[in-house]
Amino acid sequence: MNRSPTVHRRRLGTELRRMREAAQRTHREVAAYLDCSQGKISQIELGRVPVRAADVRLMSEFYGATAEQLAELLELAEASQQRGWWQEYPGAARRSGFDTYLGLETAASAVSVFGADPLPELLQTAEYHTALLNSSRSGLSSSEISDRLAVTAIRQRRLRGQGALELWAVLDEAALRRRVGGPRLMRRQLEHLVLMSYRRNVTLRVLPFDAGPHPLMGEHVTVFSFRDEAEQRVVHVGDSTNSRFLEREGDIEPYLAAFRRVCSLALEPKRSTMLISSIADERPWYSSCNPARGRVVTRTPR
Repeated sequence: MNRSPTVHRRRLGTELRRMREAAQRTHREVAAYLDCSQGKISQIELGRVPVRAADVRLMSEFYGATAEQLAELLELAEASQQRGWWQEYPGAARRSGFDTYLGLETAASAVSVFGADPLPELLQTAEYHTALLNSSRSGLSSSEISDRLAVTAIRQRRLRGQGALELWAVLDEAALRRRVGGPRLMRRQLEHLVLMSYRRNVTLRVLPFDAGPHPLMGEHVTVFSFRDEAEQRVVHVGDSTNSRFLEREGDIEPYLAAFRRVCSLALEPKRSTMLISSIADERPWYSSCNPARGRVVTRTPR
């Protein structure tokens, strides 16, 4: 679960960009030296593609790198060629940008998410996720659904055990009230959210309807933070049809400010858990469940 070539590509790209700027070279000059497109240089510096050792040598030569710098860059280039663990599930990574998303999530120490609908995949039960996949307009095959479920299950393991991923999730009330699958399925999903809220590394907050308009309306936003302080946070904005990754300070700060604003409008964790529980009890699906199960028991989160 530690294999993430994405983080090596990002570090390599950052170093190559820093060296290019120190050498006062433009993308056009580097592209001419390598006999390639400017777009390729940009993609390398953004950490979007693996980099050949030959290209690293040429770029280092052009920038006047030392032998020690070249050795470090070649080591990063070799690591960037590794396969991510998710590539063992070909049916799961066919969404635009999903390969990069999984690489960042695997390398991150903390993830913050907001999206109106549906619930974040890290918090979905297998039943809920299956119902969503079966309703997809993409017409997924059984093998693709199986691969996506397997990848999601592996991702969710990071929320457990030593060194668990820190998850901050702001859930729109609409996602809690939208019935996905049958009544029993949705109640179990809500119960699962209540249980997840008890984990020390998971913080759930609900953005209620009466919070009104907010700066992330219609957006799906994920913020990846890394244990290494030298690693810049990355903001992902998008959905299944449009995906963007923002890394520059000037690009990510407006989204971080918007996320802070949404958090200020959301209910505190304790009240959020109570609302999730009350929705499970008040909705029509409650009467369709086994009455012997009773109400969802809420405890005071940490």
